[in-house]
Amino acid sequence: MILQTIFSSFVDFLFPKALNVLKLESLTPSELLLKLAPAKDLGNETLAIFNYADPNVRTLIWELKYRKNLKIARSLAIVLFDVIKTEMAERTLFDNFVNPILIPIPISYERRRERGYNQTELLSLEVKKLDKEDLFDYSPDMLKKIRHTNSQTLIKNKKERMENTQGSMKVVDPELAKGRNVIVIDDVATTGATFSDARRALRESGAKKILCVSIAH
Repeated sequence: MILQTIFSSFVDFLFPKALNVLKLESLTPSELLLKLAPAKDLGNETLAIFNYADPNVRTLIWELKYRKNLKIARSLAIVLFDVIKTEMAERTLFDNFVNPILIPIPISYERRRERGYNQTELLSLEVKKLDKEDLFDYSPDMLKKIRHTNSQTLIKNKKERMENTQGSMKVVDPELAKGRNVIVIDDVATTGATFSDARRALRESGAKKILCVSIAH
């Protein structure tokens, strides 16, 4: 962690952050919720917090995805954890949504080699650190990307996005997913194609109820 902080400081020195990024970093999680545009309702099985059309939301996602901005990751994780905790309280009462497994959307080997990390893993790990009550298990390796796919942001057609991700994931050990409730985390949900394929893989492995949550839509 110390080496990571030193490296981040070195990168910031060589490549200074833009003023709008520094302003976003200075906002508390509560202020982010007040100032950023909320996402539209996506239905019962999928939740998103912020509207990706908001330029500041796109900046947050960019910082998380391409700059490995830990300050942004921690702030977003607090927002995400509060949303998950609230949803779990409601779903436990009505749907017996207990003891879920928290799973980040995986990336391909090629994407990890290119970027050096999985931004959704980074976010999910920060969420788990906040879980002092052990409300959920954390399994970063349960879902695996078995086929490299093109970036969804480069594909405008919804049908092509669905085809791009279809069959791209599998559950590494189906026995661990069987009969379990699951929370799947991603940074951005656009058409829902990525979440859809994650659901398919988890359901084929016997997962019970599946809640998908993204930072933005």
